[in-house]
Amino acid sequence: MEAEFGVRIPVPQPKMDKTYCIFGDSVAQAAYVKAGWVILFRHYLEEKYRQDFVNVFNLGIGGNTSNDILKRFEPESSARNPTNIIFAVGINDTKTVAPEEFKSNLEKLARLAKEITKEVSFVGLVLGDYSSNKPFSRKKTTAFNQIIKKVAELNDCKYIPLQEQLKPEDFMDGLHPNEQGHKKIFEAIKIVFNF
Repeated sequence: MEAEFGVRIPVPQPKMDKTYCIFGDSVAQAAYVKAGWVILFRHYLEEKYRQDFVNVFNLGIGGNTSNDILKRFEPESSARNPTNIIFAVGINDTKTVAPEEFKSNLEKLARLAKEITKEVSFVGLVLGDYSSNKPFSRKKTTAFNQIIKKVAELNDCKYIPLQEQLKPEDFMDGLHPNEQGHKKIFEAIKIVFNF
């Protein structure tokens, strides 16, 4: 737009509100560290989109399975009207939920989320140094990661693989990433989102 004398007047760009809802378990909640990956993600988005309004809701609850998230997904998402939905769940499912049920739950979550926004992502599972005779095993984690990846692909969602990104030293107890582990998760998410 030009005013008199050929001076260009900038046209204000419309603000883009962004609301991220992150549904997960204790790894998303990260109450045990100072800055988990969700907090790092929020700080990064707030800086990147300073001119916009950015909301990041950490809806991670320790111990949650895909069954728990299915029960609370609709009321929690409808209360927040997200533009982006991220699911970070499954490690607790490896102990208590059959693979077929887990797959069905993720398919339902993907379908419900896609009714709200096209921007739906699934975060892969992480596991430190647990042996196969403990409650969590690398073999089951790998199998459940394959389910997450397949559901994401079939539903046109982003999939963020993490299992190979973290090493045993990135965990506090073999299950919960330490601050270094959370930084690695955040960096992997940044790459997939092309930030």
